[in-house]
Order: sequence, then C-alpha cells, then structure tokens
Amino acid sequence: MALVNMRDMIYHAYKHNYAVGAFDLVSLDFLEAVIGAAESCRASIVLSIAEPHFEHYDYELLLPAVEAAAQRASVPVAIQLDHGSSLASAISAINRGCNGVMLDASRQELPDNITTTRAVVDMAHRCGVPVTGEVGYVAGYEGEGALLHPGEAAFTVPAEAKAYVERTNVDFLAVSIGTVQGRMKGRAKLDFQRLKLINQAVDVPLVIHGGSGLNEEQFRKLPSMGVAKINYYTALSDVAAEAMRRRTKANPDGSFIELKRDVKEAVGEEVERCLRLWGSAGRAAEVLTQCRP
Repeated sequence: MALVNMRDMIYHAYKHNYAVGAFDLVSLDFLEAVIGAAESCRASIVLSIAEPHFEHYDYELLLPAVEAAAQRASVPVAIQLDHGSSLASAISAINRGCNGVMLDASRQELPDNITTTRAVVDMAHRCGVPVTGEVGYVAGYEGEGALLHPGEAAFTVPAEAKAYVERTNVDFLAVSIGTVQGRMKGRAKLDFQRLKLINQAVDVPLVIHGGSGLNEEQFRKLPSMGVAKINYYTALSDVAAEAMRRRTKANPDGSFIELKRDVKEAVGEEVERCLRLWGSAGRAAEVLTQCRP
C-alpha cells in the first residue's frame, strides 16, 4: 500500500527542493497512465480530482478506482480534491477517499477567503487531511481553462499571503505569479521576484496552478523558490486529444477503443517528462520511508 500522508509527501519535496506533480484525472486512461509513469521513474505523485470537471463524469464512481490504484501502487501516492468550492464539497471528497483538499475561494475578497478557508481547514485537520488554499487568482486563457476559470488574473500580494497563511493555518499555498489555467500562447512571463517575496513571507510549501505552457528553465527554477507541488492538466489533455486525432486521420472508421489506443502512452510520456524535469524522479523509496501511511 503506497497511499501516504500528503502533508509528509509535499514537505519532503519542500525541504529537498523538488516538486511533486499533481495530475488531474478525467478517465481511467489518465489514471493508469499517471500511475504507470510514476512507477516507471520512481516518483511520488498526487492524483487530482478537479471539481470543475465533475460535470463530465461521476466522481463518486471514479474515486474508488483512484483509491484502489493508489493503494496498490509501488510509489508514494496521495489523492486530492482540486478546486473545491465549499466546505460541503471538501467533506464529500474526504468521505470518499481524498486525503488532501485544495479549496479555491480565491475570487472572494481576502477576509471572506480567510473565513471560508479556515472553516475547511478546521474540519479537514480533525480528519488528518492537509489543505491547500489560494491567494491571488489564476485565470483561464484558452480552451477549457478559459471556461472553467473566467475573469482577469490577480497576482498574489506577499503581505496578503502572509496574513492568509497565519489566519487560516493552511498546509500549502497556491499562488498567482503569471501562469494561466488552460493553454497559453507564447512564453509565460513569471514574476520570480514576487515568488521570492512570497516564499520569504510564508513558511509553507507553495503550489503552482496552470503548469502547462511553462518551459524547462522556468520549471527548474520554481522548486528553488519554495514551490513543492505543480498542478498539471491541459498539456495532458492536449497530448491525449492529439493521439486520438492521429488515429482518426489514419483510420476514420475506427472504433472508440481503436481511436483511443495511444492515449495512455501519450499521457504517460508527458507525465514522466514532467516528473523528471521537476526533480521528483528516483525519490520514491526515500519518500516512502519518511511518509506516514
């Protein structure tokens, strides 16, 4: 059984200057691909169930499969609710197997964000479950991200981040420094000076949402500035869709099974690329010895 305490997992990354990948799942193909890639390169992973995707599948049916996959994995695995919208959704996710919760009240005014987050933290901590909160707003740009995360981005203010962490007691902090949800045209312009100030202001691991679209240089720099978890989905969706388009072009009359035949391989290759790039590859045995089950 390799379903481990998510707080232990992320703090190990934080202390050793690498980042764990949190990959949003939308099907069993994604689940099997992510687990397979992590086992191939011996890396810790977070299996992420995003509330904005619940309109596309029944998460109460998917979570038992996710939990079963985590329990039989040979590498450290945690399961998180991503972009949870309320105390009720956090309770539901924990009851169904999530051992980490990301509450997204980032579009609220700071005092309301603090109040909403604190209620979730108080509940989750009594269950032994860590919580990620967010200050600042990572908006969508193209594709699914634009629809699910509308509006203008708001960068994280270091002083607000400090007050938020102190008043909510969150375990991890998601920040906005220039990434976007969904696709990004051109090169992302990350505010590394802002990230440095946030890291100095708070004493918790930082989280990046909207990891798709960053280049290798940017990815390598993030863990040295307090980022211990990177959320990643759009690039996986894109490589899966491209694999199906290639199959459709080669075989327009192919069955559903035939057209999706290359999806797991494409998603797995991208996940493994990220895990190696973010420094988590090869650390599974070390992490397992330092994480509570």
